[in-house]
Amino acid sequence: MKKKNIGWIVGISTFALFMAEGVIHYNMGVRADDPTKKFHIPNKNSLGEIALIVGIFSVLNGVIVNEIKKVI
Repeated sequence: MKKKNIGWIVGISTFALFMAEGVIHYNMGVRADDPTKKFHIPNKNSLGEIALIVGIFSVLNGVIVNEIKKVI
């Protein structure tokens, strides 16, 4: 794999890890309102919102890493 593709790897790994974190934080918020709630995957709309936000920042992270890689 070419080194110039590092941004894709960073973006995808960031998305995967932060998406998991987003679902965990979602469940922490749900449990704050009702401690008896069990862990669950958010509904389609909430999951889409989480994915959109995480996706935007994952792409930005990949772009930033590529730009830094060009400089160093």
